[in-house]
Amino acid sequence: MSVSLSYPFVLASASPRREELLRSLGLSFTILPAHIDETWQEGETPAAHVRRLAREKAAAMAVKHPQAIVLGADTIVALDGLILGKPKNRKQAREMLQRLSGRTHTVFTGFALAQESRNVATTRVVRSAVRFKVISPDEMRWYIASAEPYDKAGGYAAQGMGASFIKSIRGSYTNVIGLPVCEVLEELKKLDAVHFGGNRR
Repeated sequence: MSVSLSYPFVLASASPRREELLRSLGLSFTILPAHIDETWQEGETPAAHVRRLAREKAAAMAVKHPQAIVLGADTIVALDGLILGKPKNRKQAREMLQRLSGRTHTVFTGFALAQESRNVATTRVVRSAVRFKVISPDEMRWYIASAEPYDKAGGYAAQGMGASFIKSIRGSYTNVIGLPVCEVLEELKKLDAVHFGGNRR
């Protein structure tokens, strides 16, 4: 059985995690990262921030490829009102993991679908609550010595070695990786853009 798309599909992101999740569904698409200003706006909530960036990423590529459905997305990790981005060095990675240790944090992903030719513009925000165990000093040293924390929001990978810190996830697991696959497919189906088993309605 196959999955087919009614229109060309563009992923406006360079994230290898998002690419891998979409490829695992059997979808064919083109990767065209959108380069936009991701500066935080004053008074912006985490949900509003990821929603805006996802919408801007999708819109930027949709203008250039009006027949395609363009997917834009942005993911952040939040704890106690603090946004944890991607650590640049071991010191930052250690500080992030120390904050997350033994606590529950929230992962927000905003995603947007845009198609100029059909005047499509839809956005959603999905959040997941992730509870960490207390991370021991030796585990902390082991993890920050690896390459894994340094291109991940929050400084960990739920699909990698970082899974060893996760006691529970409430909500979408793929959202924690970087793209809520269930919700993305729901929106594509609403747009009559994806068909399963090769049969179109």
